[in-house]
Amino acid sequence: MTRFEDKELQKDIQSIIDRTNGLKDYGIKVQVQKGEVHLMGFVDTLHERRQLHELVSRVQGIKSIENGVTISTDGQINDGEVTAEVYEELENNGVNLKNIGAESIGGIVYLRGRSDSEEEINNAIEAATRARGVRDVMVQVERQADFREKDVEEMTLKEIFHSQVNNDSEEENNHDGLS
Repeated sequence: MTRFEDKELQKDIQSIIDRTNGLKDYGIKVQVQKGEVHLMGFVDTLHERRQLHELVSRVQGIKSIENGVTISTDGQINDGEVTAEVYEELENNGVNLKNIGAESIGGIVYLRGRSDSEEEINNAIEAATRARGVRDVMVQVERQADFREKDVEEMTLKEIFHSQVNNDSEEENNHDGLS
């Protein structure tokens, strides 16, 4: 790729960024060398960083993208505040908080819980990326159907029978103690 082609590609990408609502106000800079795109600057959320990468990746003629854009908030934000913002975003995106919860550690958000809905899990991921201070999202949500199958598979028939017998005898002992 020639210098002229790199310069044209750089102008095209910079123009796209500068016209995109939600990204244009950040002053993100682009450099292109031999078809390799280098993005530099700051955004507030992981969602914006991902949006930028996706937007640039659609441009024809790019060999690779180095997304050096940093997620930075205007002030110091601690993990408790990040977690609170994630919960607010989860609620706003229709995620049942009884199924999926979140915890932030060092700006990395861990989504945990159980859900049978792939849509709910995807909504939770998308919601978490929109909260300020989130640097990455780790998904630790189990599918409820998988969890139930694992429980049944791990217990033998003998164990199931004995657990039921033990429950029955405990109920009898508790009942006898109340009389």
